[in-house]
Amino acid sequence: MEQQEIFMLAYLDRDIKITFLDNLFVIGLYVHYYYFNNVIAICPEEAHDDTRMLIPMTAIKKIEPWSLDDYELED
Repeated sequence: MEQQEIFMLAYLDRDIKITFLDNLFVIGLYVHYYYFNNVIAICPEEAHDDTRMLIPMTAIKKIEPWSLDDYELED
């Protein structure tokens, strides 16, 4: 089997924010990229350890690094 380059290697095992085409977004830990169906797997911020969200690349508007330090919580 041919070895494939990891998609967005610098983001792997780090928190990212994915903005969808309709401007909704999800924040989570980037855990894998599946080449066979072109989807990103992330573990959402408030999920259990075994939860994975599969997001098709065609639904994504923007991917960016995320840090809780960048986020201001409202009272």
